[in-house]
Amino acid sequence: MFGSKSRLYLLLASSLVALLNLPAQADDAIALLNSKMVIAETLTQYPYRWDSKSTQSFAELFTEDAVMERWRKGALIEGSRLQGKAAIFEYAQKAHTGRLADRQTRHHFSNLVFLELSDRNAVTQNMALITHQTAEDAVARVSSSGIYRINWEKSAGEWMIAKRVLFVDSFPTK
Repeated sequence: MFGSKSRLYLLLASSLVALLNLPAQADDAIALLNSKMVIAETLTQYPYRWDSKSTQSFAELFTEDAVMERWRKGALIEGSRLQGKAAIFEYAQKAHTGRLADRQTRHHFSNLVFLELSDRNAVTQNMALITHQTAEDAVARVSSSGIYRINWEKSAGEWMIAKRVLFVDSFPTK
């Protein structure tokens, strides 16, 4: 799961600890840094798996009892709440073979921040711009944008998505 950059960062961090002979708290700092890197790398898999229509591998990002929701203007979008990995898989399969079958989607993620982080749980937030393009489209068009807030759980040594909420952008009303 670790890319070459991750291994390099871990090696550099470990070397720094060894050179400076830092106390045991440094081990905790390195573990948290490692968790951030693994979560960030796992998050990058979300758009690649969804946009390539890899339904099974997309569902594998989630815990068995995971939740997916979409919210707009402070309210849950009716029918958008999914509970459990099986429901998430079914939703993705239906989307990939149905409404998205004739188009290429792209989920552009940016500005990842960690709102909470412990050795077993984390909460991240990132911005997203979602585009769609069909064979007839000369260029991709913006389909949606918003903020993803993701609750993560570490289970059996792996960081997995426990809850994914998309706060869909809406023009503010006065």
